[in-house]
Amino acid sequence: MGKRRVKILLCMAAAWIFLCGFDVKNHDYTEKPEYLKSATYYSDDWVVNFWNSESPNMDQELAQIAKDGFNSIILALPWREFQPQTSPVSYNSYAWRKLDKVMKLAEKNGLWVELRVGYTWDYYSQESVLPRYQGLLYQESTREAWLDYAKTVYEKASSHPNFYGGFLTWEDFWNFVDSAGSMGPGNNSVRMAEIVGFRDYMKNNYTLEEVREFYGSEIDSYDSIYLPLREDKAFLCFYRFYDDFLNKLLADTQTVFPDLSMEVRLDVDPVTDGAGGFTGAEHYSTFPCGSSSYTSLMFGVPMGQQNEGEVIGAEEALAQFNSFLDLAGFYNGGKPLYVDQLLFMDTTEEFAHNASIEAEQRPLFLTSLGPVLKEKTMGYGLWTYRNYTNNLVFNSQFGLDGKEWILGRGSSIVNRKNNKMAKLSGKGSQISQNIGTRGGSRQNKNIKVRLNADSESLSTVIVTLGNVSKLVNVKGSTQVELDFGELDFTKITIACDDEVFLDNINVYTYEQDGQLYGLDGEELSCIEAVRALNDSLNVSLDQPVDK
Repeated sequence: MGKRRVKILLCMAAAWIFLCGFDVKNHDYTEKPEYLKSATYYSDDWVVNFWNSESPNMDQELAQIAKDGFNSIILALPWREFQPQTSPVSYNSYAWRKLDKVMKLAEKNGLWVELRVGYTWDYYSQESVLPRYQGLLYQESTREAWLDYAKTVYEKASSHPNFYGGFLTWEDFWNFVDSAGSMGPGNNSVRMAEIVGFRDYMKNNYTLEEVREFYGSEIDSYDSIYLPLREDKAFLCFYRFYDDFLNKLLADTQTVFPDLSMEVRLDVDPVTDGAGGFTGAEHYSTFPCGSSSYTSLMFGVPMGQQNEGEVIGAEEALAQFNSFLDLAGFYNGGKPLYVDQLLFMDTTEEFAHNASIEAEQRPLFLTSLGPVLKEKTMGYGLWTYRNYTNNLVFNSQFGLDGKEWILGRGSSIVNRKNNKMAKLSGKGSQISQNIGTRGGSRQNKNIKVRLNADSESLSTVIVTLGNVSKLVNVKGSTQVELDFGELDFTKITIACDDEVFLDNINVYTYEQDGQLYGLDGEELSCIEAVRALNDSLNVSLDQPVDK
Protein backbone atom coordinates (compact mmCIF):
# COMPACT_ATOMS: atom_id res chain seq x y z
CA MET A 1 0.00 0.00 0.00
CA GLY A 2 1.45 3.38 -1.00
CA LYS A 3 2.33 6.04 1.58
CA ARG A 4 -0.17 8.46 0.00
CA ARG A 5 -3.03 5.97 0.34
CA VAL A 6 -2.05 5.15 3.92
CA LYS A 7 -2.01 8.84 4.77
CA ILE A 8 -5.46 9.35 3.25
CA LEU A 9 -6.88 6.39 5.15
CA LEU A 10 -5.37 7.64 8.41
CA CYS A 11 -6.88 11.09 7.85
CA MET A 12 -10.27 9.52 7.12
CA ALA A 13 -10.03 7.41 10.28
CA ALA A 14 -9.06 10.44 12.36
CA ALA A 15 -11.99 12.39 10.95
CA TRP A 16 -14.35 9.51 11.72
CA ILE A 17 -13.07 9.29 15.31
CA PHE A 18 -13.45 13.05 15.68
CA LEU A 19 -17.04 13.01 14.44
CA CYS A 20 -18.02 10.02 16.57
CA GLY A 21 -16.46 11.56 19.64
CA PHE A 22 -18.62 14.66 19.26
CA ASP A 23 -21.74 12.66 18.40
CA VAL A 24 -22.53 14.90 15.44
CA LYS A 25 -26.12 14.63 14.24
CA ASN A 26 -27.60 16.24 11.17
CA HIS A 27 -30.72 18.15 12.21
CA ASP A 28 -32.35 20.54 9.78
CA TYR A 29 -33.09 23.87 11.44
CA THR A 30 -33.62 25.81 8.21
CA GLU A 31 -37.40 25.50 8.44
CA LYS A 32 -39.58 25.41 11.54
CA PRO A 33 -41.56 22.20 12.05
CA GLU A 34 -45.12 22.10 10.77
CA TYR A 35 -46.30 20.83 14.13
CA LEU A 36 -44.90 21.43 17.63
CA LYS A 37 -44.82 18.59 20.15
CA SER A 38 -43.37 20.14 23.29
CA ALA A 39 -42.36 19.11 26.78
CA THR A 40 -41.67 21.74 29.43
CA TYR A 41 -38.08 21.11 30.50
CA TYR A 42 -36.73 21.63 34.02
CA SER A 43 -34.31 18.69 34.27
CA ASP A 44 -34.61 16.73 37.54
CA ASP A 45 -35.65 19.77 39.58
CA TRP A 46 -38.63 22.03 38.81
CA VAL A 47 -39.22 25.31 37.04
CA VAL A 48 -38.76 27.54 40.11
CA ASN A 49 -35.25 26.31 40.93
CA PHE A 50 -34.11 24.91 37.59
CA TRP A 51 -32.10 28.04 36.80
CA ASN A 52 -30.03 27.74 39.99
CA SER A 53 -29.57 23.96 39.81
CA GLU A 54 -26.73 21.97 38.28
CA SER A 55 -28.61 19.56 35.96
CA PRO A 56 -25.62 17.25 35.35
CA ASN A 57 -27.65 14.83 33.17
CA MET A 58 -29.07 17.44 30.79
CA ASP A 59 -27.84 15.81 27.58
CA GLN A 60 -29.36 12.42 28.46
CA GLU A 61 -32.62 14.05 29.60
CA LEU A 62 -33.03 15.98 26.36
CA ALA A 63 -32.20 12.87 24.37
CA GLN A 64 -35.00 11.03 26.18
CA ILE A 65 -37.48 13.82 25.39
CA ALA A 66 -36.61 13.47 21.70
CA LYS A 67 -36.83 9.68 21.93
CA ASP A 68 -40.36 10.02 23.35
CA GLY A 69 -41.41 11.73 20.13
CA PHE A 70 -41.24 15.40 21.11
CA ASN A 71 -39.63 17.82 18.67
CA SER A 72 -39.39 20.81 21.02
CA ILE A 73 -39.09 21.94 24.61
CA ILE A 74 -40.56 24.85 26.52
CA LEU A 75 -38.34 26.78 28.92
CA ALA A 76 -39.95 29.04 31.54
CA LEU A 77 -37.68 32.03 32.20
CA PRO A 78 -38.26 33.72 35.59
CA TRP A 79 -37.94 37.45 35.06
CA ARG A 80 -36.17 38.23 38.35
CA GLU A 81 -33.79 35.27 38.16
CA PHE A 82 -32.50 36.51 34.81
CA GLN A 83 -32.76 40.19 35.71
CA PRO A 84 -32.33 40.49 39.51
CA GLN A 85 -32.53 44.29 39.54
CA THR A 86 -34.61 46.69 37.49
CA SER A 87 -33.12 49.98 38.71
CA PRO A 88 -30.34 49.91 37.78
CA VAL A 89 -30.78 46.92 35.50
CA SER A 90 -28.55 43.95 36.33
CA TYR A 91 -28.36 40.42 34.95
CA ASN A 92 -27.59 37.00 36.44
CA SER A 93 -24.78 35.45 34.39
CA TYR A 94 -25.37 31.88 35.66
CA ALA A 95 -28.95 31.81 34.34
CA TRP A 96 -27.91 33.18 30.94
CA ARG A 97 -25.06 30.65 30.64
CA LYS A 98 -27.46 27.85 31.49
CA LEU A 99 -29.94 29.07 28.86
CA ASP A 100 -27.14 28.95 26.29
CA LYS A 101 -26.21 25.43 27.41
CA VAL A 102 -29.79 24.14 27.23
CA MET A 103 -30.29 25.54 23.75
CA LYS A 104 -27.05 24.03 22.46
CA LEU A 105 -27.84 20.59 23.87
CA ALA A 106 -31.43 20.84 22.63
CA GLU A 107 -30.03 21.64 19.17
CA LYS A 108 -27.75 18.60 19.38
CA ASN A 109 -30.77 16.41 20.18
CA GLY A 110 -32.97 17.77 17.41
CA LEU A 111 -35.22 19.86 19.65
CA TRP A 112 -36.62 23.31 18.94
CA VAL A 113 -37.05 25.73 21.84
CA GLU A 114 -40.08 27.80 22.84
CA LEU A 115 -39.68 30.32 25.67
CA ARG A 116 -42.21 31.33 28.30
CA VAL A 117 -40.96 34.86 28.86
CA GLY A 118 -41.41 36.39 32.29
CA TYR A 119 -42.34 33.43 34.50
CA THR A 120 -43.38 34.89 37.85
CA TRP A 121 -41.86 32.67 40.49
CA ASP A 122 -38.24 32.32 41.58
CA TYR A 123 -36.15 31.97 44.75
CA TYR A 124 -33.55 34.55 43.78
CA SER A 125 -34.60 36.73 46.71
CA GLN A 126 -36.58 36.25 49.90
CA GLU A 127 -38.53 39.40 49.03
CA SER A 128 -41.78 39.14 47.10
CA VAL A 129 -41.36 39.52 43.35
CA LEU A 130 -44.95 40.70 42.85
CA PRO A 131 -44.33 44.46 43.31
CA ARG A 132 -42.21 44.56 40.14
CA TYR A 133 -45.06 42.98 38.13
CA GLN A 134 -47.45 45.54 39.59
CA GLY A 135 -44.94 48.22 38.68
CA LEU A 136 -45.44 47.42 35.00
CA LEU A 137 -48.76 49.24 35.30
CA TYR A 138 -47.33 52.60 36.32
CA GLN A 139 -43.53 52.68 36.70
CA GLU A 140 -41.69 53.75 33.58
CA SER A 141 -38.36 52.41 34.89
CA THR A 142 -39.90 48.98 35.50
CA ARG A 143 -41.45 48.94 32.02
CA GLU A 144 -38.09 49.91 30.48
CA ALA A 145 -36.32 47.17 32.48
CA TRP A 146 -38.91 44.64 31.31
CA LEU A 147 -38.38 45.59 27.67
CA ASP A 148 -34.62 45.37 28.11
CA TYR A 149 -35.05 41.89 29.61
CA ALA A 150 -37.33 40.74 26.77
CA LYS A 151 -34.98 42.20 24.16
CA THR A 152 -32.00 40.44 25.73
CA VAL A 153 -33.88 37.14 25.84
CA TYR A 154 -34.71 37.44 22.16
CA GLU A 155 -31.18 38.38 21.15
CA LYS A 156 -29.60 35.54 23.13
CA ALA A 157 -32.13 32.90 22.06
CA SER A 158 -32.39 33.87 18.39
CA SER A 159 -28.64 33.42 17.98
CA HIS A 160 -29.34 29.67 18.12
CA PRO A 161 -30.69 27.97 14.97
CA ASN A 162 -33.25 25.93 16.97
CA PHE A 163 -35.00 28.94 18.50
CA TYR A 164 -38.70 28.71 17.63
CA GLY A 165 -40.26 31.67 19.47
CA GLY A 166 -41.84 32.70 22.73
CA PHE A 167 -44.97 33.68 24.57
CA LEU A 168 -46.16 35.56 27.62
CA THR A 169 -48.93 34.13 29.78
CA TRP A 170 -51.84 35.87 31.48
CA GLU A 171 -50.97 33.79 34.57
CA ASP A 172 -47.65 35.55 35.13
CA PHE A 173 -49.28 38.97 35.28
CA TRP A 174 -52.53 38.11 37.05
CA ASN A 175 -51.55 38.63 40.68
CA PHE A 176 -52.54 42.29 40.73
CA VAL A 177 -56.08 41.27 39.79
CA ASP A 178 -56.30 39.37 43.07
CA SER A 179 -54.82 42.15 45.22
CA ALA A 180 -56.86 44.89 43.49
CA GLY A 181 -60.06 42.93 44.03
CA SER A 182 -59.58 42.99 47.79
CA MET A 183 -59.18 46.77 48.22
CA GLY A 184 -62.70 48.19 47.91
CA PRO A 185 -63.75 51.77 48.81
CA GLY A 186 -61.30 54.11 50.50
CA ASN A 187 -58.74 56.81 49.84
CA ASN A 188 -55.96 54.31 49.21
CA SER A 189 -58.08 52.52 46.61
CA VAL A 190 -59.00 55.80 44.91
CA ARG A 191 -55.34 56.73 44.74
CA MET A 192 -54.35 53.32 43.37
CA ALA A 193 -57.09 53.52 40.72
CA GLU A 194 -55.48 56.74 39.53
CA ILE A 195 -51.90 55.44 39.67
CA VAL A 196 -52.45 52.25 37.70
CA GLY A 197 -54.56 54.00 35.06
CA PHE A 198 -57.92 52.47 35.90
CA ARG A 199 -59.52 55.91 36.38
CA ASP A 200 -58.37 57.07 32.95
CA TYR A 201 -59.58 53.82 31.41
CA MET A 202 -63.05 54.36 32.89
CA LYS A 203 -63.07 57.99 31.75
CA ASN A 204 -62.14 56.99 28.20
CA ASN A 205 -64.57 54.10 27.89
CA TYR A 206 -67.64 54.89 30.03
CA THR A 207 -69.89 57.86 30.58
CA LEU A 208 -70.34 59.02 34.16
CA GLU A 209 -73.87 57.64 34.09
CA GLU A 210 -72.52 54.23 33.09
CA VAL A 211 -69.93 54.43 35.85
CA ARG A 212 -72.69 55.11 38.40
CA GLU A 213 -74.64 52.17 37.03
CA PHE A 214 -71.68 49.92 37.79
CA TYR A 215 -70.70 51.48 41.13
CA GLY A 216 -73.91 52.91 42.49
CA SER A 217 -74.74 56.39 43.64
CA GLU A 218 -71.57 56.90 45.73
CA ILE A 219 -69.62 57.95 42.61
CA ASP A 220 -70.16 61.69 42.03
CA SER A 221 -67.26 62.17 39.58
CA TYR A 222 -64.51 60.25 37.83
CA ASP A 223 -62.18 61.38 40.63
CA SER A 224 -64.20 59.21 43.04
CA ILE A 225 -63.50 55.97 41.16
CA TYR A 226 -61.80 53.33 43.26
CA LEU A 227 -60.69 49.75 42.66
CA PRO A 228 -63.90 47.74 43.16
CA LEU A 229 -64.14 44.58 45.20
CA ARG A 230 -64.09 41.35 43.25
CA GLU A 231 -67.70 40.66 44.21
CA ASP A 232 -68.84 44.08 42.97
CA LYS A 233 -70.59 44.63 39.64
CA ALA A 234 -67.91 47.21 38.74
CA PHE A 235 -65.24 44.51 38.76
CA LEU A 236 -66.37 43.64 35.24
CA CYS A 237 -64.84 46.99 34.23
CA PHE A 238 -61.60 46.10 36.01
CA TYR A 239 -61.34 42.81 34.10
CA ARG A 240 -61.75 44.75 30.86
CA PHE A 241 -59.15 47.28 31.97
CA TYR A 242 -56.70 44.49 32.77
CA ASP A 243 -57.22 42.82 29.41
CA ASP A 244 -56.41 46.19 27.84
CA PHE A 245 -53.23 46.38 29.96
CA LEU A 246 -52.16 42.89 28.84
CA ASN A 247 -52.75 43.76 25.19
CA LYS A 248 -50.65 46.92 25.50
CA LEU A 249 -47.87 45.10 27.37
CA LEU A 250 -47.79 42.44 24.65
CA ALA A 251 -47.72 45.03 21.87
CA ASP A 252 -44.84 46.89 23.53
CA THR A 253 -42.90 43.67 24.09
CA GLN A 254 -43.42 42.57 20.49
CA THR A 255 -41.37 45.60 19.40
CA VAL A 256 -38.28 43.95 20.94
CA PHE A 257 -39.36 40.30 20.67
CA PRO A 258 -40.86 39.74 17.19
CA ASP A 259 -43.78 37.31 16.85
CA LEU A 260 -44.12 36.98 20.63
CA SER A 261 -47.45 35.34 21.46
CA MET A 262 -49.46 35.24 24.68
CA GLU A 263 -51.18 32.40 26.49
CA VAL A 264 -54.71 33.78 26.75
CA ARG A 265 -57.24 33.21 29.53
CA LEU A 266 -60.01 30.94 28.26
CA ASP A 267 -61.98 30.97 31.52
CA VAL A 268 -64.93 33.33 31.84
CA ASP A 269 -64.78 34.98 35.26
CA PRO A 270 -68.13 35.30 37.06
CA VAL A 271 -69.18 38.81 38.12
CA THR A 272 -72.35 39.82 39.91
CA ASP A 273 -74.89 41.60 37.72
CA GLY A 274 -76.21 43.71 40.61
CA ALA A 275 -79.61 42.02 40.51
CA GLY A 276 -78.86 38.86 42.42
CA GLY A 277 -77.45 36.97 39.45
CA PHE A 278 -74.14 36.72 37.62
CA THR A 279 -72.70 37.71 34.30
CA GLY A 280 -69.43 36.63 32.74
CA ALA A 281 -66.21 38.55 32.22
CA GLU A 282 -64.74 36.99 29.09
CA HIS A 283 -61.28 37.85 27.80
CA TYR A 284 -61.87 37.56 24.06
CA SER A 285 -60.19 40.89 23.31
CA THR A 286 -56.80 39.30 24.12
CA PHE A 287 -57.23 36.28 21.83
CA PRO A 288 -55.71 37.79 18.61
CA CYS A 289 -52.38 38.30 20.48
CA GLY A 290 -51.44 41.48 18.65
CA SER A 291 -49.00 41.03 15.78
CA SER A 292 -48.16 37.43 16.69
CA SER A 293 -48.76 34.79 14.03
CA TYR A 294 -50.38 32.45 16.56
CA THR A 295 -52.30 32.32 19.84
CA SER A 296 -51.09 30.35 22.84
CA LEU A 297 -53.49 28.87 25.35
CA MET A 298 -53.72 26.56 28.33
CA PHE A 299 -56.30 23.82 28.75
CA GLY A 300 -56.99 22.10 32.04
CA VAL A 301 -59.57 19.39 32.61
CA PRO A 302 -61.38 21.43 35.34
CA MET A 303 -62.14 24.22 32.87
CA GLY A 304 -65.86 24.35 32.21
CA GLN A 305 -66.67 21.78 34.90
CA GLN A 306 -69.26 22.89 37.43
CA ASN A 307 -68.76 20.45 40.29
CA GLU A 308 -65.66 20.38 42.48
CA GLY A 309 -64.03 16.99 42.78
CA GLU A 310 -65.97 15.60 39.84
CA VAL A 311 -64.34 12.67 38.02
CA ILE A 312 -65.09 12.56 34.30
CA GLY A 313 -64.35 10.20 31.43
CA ALA A 314 -62.04 10.66 28.44
CA GLU A 315 -64.91 11.35 26.06
CA GLU A 316 -66.32 14.20 28.14
CA ALA A 317 -62.86 15.76 28.61
CA LEU A 318 -62.21 15.54 24.88
CA ALA A 319 -65.53 17.23 24.09
CA GLN A 320 -64.68 20.02 26.53
CA PHE A 321 -61.25 20.47 24.94
CA ASN A 322 -62.87 20.68 21.51
CA SER A 323 -65.24 23.38 22.68
CA PHE A 324 -62.48 25.57 24.07
CA LEU A 325 -60.42 25.23 20.89
CA ASP A 326 -63.46 26.30 18.86
CA LEU A 327 -63.97 29.27 21.17
CA ALA A 328 -60.35 30.41 20.83
CA GLY A 329 -60.39 29.93 17.07
CA PHE A 330 -63.58 31.95 16.69
CA TYR A 331 -62.28 34.99 18.58
CA ASN A 332 -58.61 35.08 17.58
CA GLY A 333 -59.16 35.99 13.94
CA GLY A 334 -58.36 32.54 12.59
CA LYS A 335 -54.74 32.41 13.75
CA PRO A 336 -53.18 29.01 14.52
CA LEU A 337 -53.50 27.77 18.13
CA TYR A 338 -50.64 26.49 20.27
CA VAL A 339 -51.74 24.65 23.43
CA ASP A 340 -48.60 25.36 25.44
CA GLN A 341 -50.05 23.73 28.57
CA LEU A 342 -52.20 20.65 28.03
CA LEU A 343 -53.01 19.79 31.64
CA PHE A 344 -54.67 16.40 31.48
CA MET A 345 -53.98 16.10 35.22
CA ASP A 346 -52.82 18.47 37.97
CA THR A 347 -51.93 17.53 41.55
CA THR A 348 -50.99 21.01 42.76
CA GLU A 349 -52.13 21.37 46.39
CA GLU A 350 -54.49 24.30 45.88
CA PHE A 351 -56.15 22.59 42.91
CA ALA A 352 -56.57 19.14 44.47
CA HIS A 353 -60.34 19.70 44.70
CA ASN A 354 -60.74 20.34 40.96
CA ALA A 355 -62.41 18.04 38.46
CA SER A 356 -60.18 15.36 36.95
CA ILE A 357 -60.14 12.55 34.41
CA GLU A 358 -60.70 9.07 35.79
CA ALA A 359 -57.23 7.52 36.25
CA GLU A 360 -57.92 4.52 34.01
CA GLN A 361 -59.21 6.86 31.26
CA ARG A 362 -56.16 9.15 31.07
CA PRO A 363 -54.28 7.04 28.47
CA LEU A 364 -57.43 6.88 26.35
CA PHE A 365 -57.81 10.66 26.52
CA LEU A 366 -54.23 11.14 25.37
CA THR A 367 -54.37 8.65 22.51
CA SER A 368 -57.67 10.18 21.34
CA LEU A 369 -56.23 13.68 21.04
CA GLY A 370 -54.40 13.24 17.73
CA PRO A 371 -57.23 14.07 15.27
CA VAL A 372 -58.39 17.06 17.34
CA LEU A 373 -54.90 18.48 17.74
CA LYS A 374 -54.05 18.08 14.05
CA GLU A 375 -57.27 19.65 12.88
CA LYS A 376 -57.40 22.61 15.24
CA THR A 377 -53.89 23.41 16.51
CA MET A 378 -50.31 23.99 15.39
CA GLY A 379 -48.93 22.15 18.39
CA TYR A 380 -49.22 21.23 22.02
CA GLY A 381 -47.05 21.15 25.14
CA LEU A 382 -47.09 19.21 28.40
CA TRP A 383 -46.28 20.91 31.70
CA THR A 384 -45.32 17.88 33.83
CA TYR A 385 -43.00 15.74 31.74
CA ARG A 386 -41.21 14.56 34.87
CA ASN A 387 -42.64 14.61 38.38
CA TYR A 388 -41.24 17.28 40.68
CA THR A 389 -41.60 18.51 44.23
CA ASN A 390 -42.36 22.11 45.16
CA ASN A 391 -38.85 22.31 46.54
CA LEU A 392 -38.29 25.24 48.90
CA VAL A 393 -34.48 25.04 48.71
CA PHE A 394 -32.40 27.45 46.63
CA ASN A 395 -29.30 26.00 44.94
CA SER A 396 -30.42 22.52 45.99
CA GLN A 397 -27.86 20.78 43.72
CA PHE A 398 -24.96 23.13 44.60
CA GLY A 399 -24.63 24.29 41.00
CA LEU A 400 -23.88 27.72 42.47
CA ASP A 401 -21.41 26.18 44.93
CA GLY A 402 -22.28 27.41 48.43
CA LYS A 403 -24.56 30.31 47.48
CA GLU A 404 -27.37 30.73 50.08
CA TRP A 405 -25.94 27.86 52.15
CA ILE A 406 -24.16 28.35 55.46
CA LEU A 407 -21.23 25.94 55.41
CA GLY A 408 -20.30 25.05 58.96
CA ARG A 409 -16.96 23.79 60.24
CA GLY A 410 -15.76 20.77 58.27
CA SER A 411 -18.15 21.23 55.34
CA SER A 412 -17.39 22.24 51.75
CA ILE A 413 -18.62 21.97 48.17
CA VAL A 414 -16.69 19.41 46.10
CA ASN A 415 -16.74 17.88 42.63
CA ARG A 416 -17.39 14.17 42.91
CA LYS A 417 -18.39 11.74 40.17
CA ASN A 418 -18.69 14.69 37.72
CA ASN A 419 -21.19 16.29 40.05
CA LYS A 420 -21.11 19.03 42.67
CA MET A 421 -22.01 17.91 46.18
CA ALA A 422 -21.78 19.13 49.76
CA LYS A 423 -19.16 17.26 51.76
CA LEU A 424 -19.64 16.94 55.52
CA SER A 425 -16.43 15.66 57.08
CA GLY A 426 -17.81 14.16 60.28
CA LYS A 427 -19.06 14.92 63.76
CA GLY A 428 -19.74 18.64 64.22
CA SER A 429 -19.88 19.28 60.46
CA GLN A 430 -23.11 20.73 59.09
CA ILE A 431 -24.76 22.83 56.39
CA SER A 432 -27.88 24.97 56.72
CA GLN A 433 -30.11 27.29 54.71
CA ASN A 434 -32.67 29.89 55.69
CA ILE A 435 -35.86 28.86 53.89
CA GLY A 436 -37.74 31.89 55.20
CA THR A 437 -41.28 32.17 53.90
CA ARG A 438 -40.69 30.51 50.52
CA GLY A 439 -43.72 28.65 49.31
CA GLY A 440 -46.14 30.77 51.34
CA SER A 441 -48.15 29.48 54.27
CA ARG A 442 -47.31 25.98 55.52
CA GLN A 443 -50.29 25.74 57.83
CA ASN A 444 -51.97 22.32 57.73
CA LYS A 445 -49.38 20.98 55.28
CA ASN A 446 -47.13 17.97 55.72
CA ILE A 447 -43.46 18.84 55.32
CA LYS A 448 -41.22 16.28 53.64
CA VAL A 449 -37.49 16.09 53.01
CA ARG A 450 -35.85 14.19 50.18
CA LEU A 451 -32.10 14.11 49.51
CA ASN A 452 -29.25 11.99 48.17
CA ALA A 453 -26.62 10.90 50.68
CA ASP A 454 -23.48 8.86 50.07
CA SER A 455 -21.09 7.56 52.71
CA GLU A 456 -18.38 4.88 52.53
CA SER A 457 -18.84 3.99 56.20
CA LEU A 458 -21.98 3.87 58.30
CA SER A 459 -22.94 7.47 59.08
CA THR A 460 -25.88 8.99 60.92
CA VAL A 461 -27.38 11.97 59.09
CA ILE A 462 -29.39 14.40 61.22
CA VAL A 463 -31.92 16.60 59.41
CA THR A 464 -33.41 19.45 61.43
CA LEU A 465 -36.37 21.66 60.46
CA GLY A 466 -37.14 24.32 63.04
CA ASN A 467 -36.89 22.54 66.38
CA VAL A 468 -37.60 19.02 65.05
CA SER A 469 -34.79 16.61 64.13
CA LYS A 470 -34.90 13.25 62.38
CA LEU A 471 -32.03 10.77 62.12
CA VAL A 472 -31.27 8.25 59.38
CA ASN A 473 -28.37 5.83 58.97
CA VAL A 474 -26.54 5.97 55.65
CA LYS A 475 -24.04 3.60 54.08
CA GLY A 476 -23.34 3.73 50.37
CA SER A 477 -25.51 5.74 47.99
CA THR A 478 -28.89 6.29 49.68
CA GLN A 479 -32.11 8.07 48.78
CA VAL A 480 -33.27 9.64 52.06
CA GLU A 481 -36.98 10.40 52.48
CA LEU A 482 -38.36 11.88 55.72
CA ASP A 483 -41.86 12.99 56.71
CA PHE A 484 -41.95 15.78 59.30
CA GLY A 485 -45.74 16.12 59.35
CA GLU A 486 -47.27 19.54 59.98
CA LEU A 487 -44.52 21.91 61.04
CA ASP A 488 -43.75 25.62 61.10
CA PHE A 489 -40.08 26.33 60.35
CA THR A 490 -37.80 28.76 58.53
CA LYS A 491 -34.49 26.86 58.42
CA ILE A 492 -33.07 23.48 57.44
CA THR A 493 -29.87 22.10 58.98
CA ILE A 494 -28.13 18.86 58.02
CA ALA A 495 -25.38 17.34 60.17
CA CYS A 496 -23.66 13.93 60.46
CA ASP A 497 -21.29 11.90 62.64
CA ASP A 498 -19.04 10.61 59.84
CA GLU A 499 -18.02 11.69 56.35
CA VAL A 500 -21.01 11.97 54.00
CA PHE A 501 -21.76 13.59 50.64
CA LEU A 502 -25.12 15.31 50.06
CA ASP A 503 -26.95 16.36 46.90
CA ASN A 504 -30.46 17.14 45.52
CA ILE A 505 -31.83 18.46 48.79
CA ASN A 506 -35.63 18.85 48.63
CA VAL A 507 -37.90 20.32 51.29
CA TYR A 508 -41.47 20.19 50.02
CA THR A 509 -45.17 19.79 50.72
CA TYR A 510 -46.37 18.00 47.57
CA GLU A 511 -45.27 16.12 44.48
CA GLN A 512 -46.61 17.22 41.11
CA ASP A 513 -47.59 14.02 39.35
CA GLY A 514 -47.91 13.92 35.55
CA GLN A 515 -47.84 10.13 35.23
CA LEU A 516 -45.10 10.19 32.59
CA TYR A 517 -41.88 9.94 34.58
CA GLY A 518 -41.41 9.74 38.35
CA LEU A 519 -39.05 11.75 40.53
CA ASP A 520 -36.22 9.33 39.78
CA GLY A 521 -36.98 9.05 36.07
CA GLU A 522 -38.98 5.83 36.21
CA GLU A 523 -41.72 5.34 33.60
CA LEU A 524 -45.31 5.80 34.78
CA SER A 525 -48.77 4.91 33.49
CA CYS A 526 -49.25 7.50 30.71
CA ILE A 527 -45.87 7.64 28.99
CA GLU A 528 -46.78 5.01 26.39
CA ALA A 529 -49.96 6.92 25.55
CA VAL A 530 -47.96 10.12 25.05
CA ARG A 531 -45.52 8.31 22.79
CA ALA A 532 -48.44 6.99 20.76
CA LEU A 533 -49.93 10.49 20.56
CA ASN A 534 -46.65 11.96 19.35
CA ASP A 535 -46.29 9.17 16.80
CA SER A 536 -49.79 9.87 15.47
CA LEU A 537 -48.89 13.54 15.04
CA ASN A 538 -45.99 12.63 12.75
CA VAL A 539 -48.50 12.11 9.93
CA SER A 540 -48.40 15.00 7.49
CA LEU A 541 -51.01 17.63 8.23
CA ASP A 542 -52.06 17.43 4.57
CA GLN A 543 -53.14 13.83 4.93
CA PRO A 544 -56.75 13.02 5.82
CA VAL A 545 -57.43 12.22 9.45
CA ASP A 546 -59.59 9.29 10.44
CA LYS A 547 -62.42 10.41 12.71
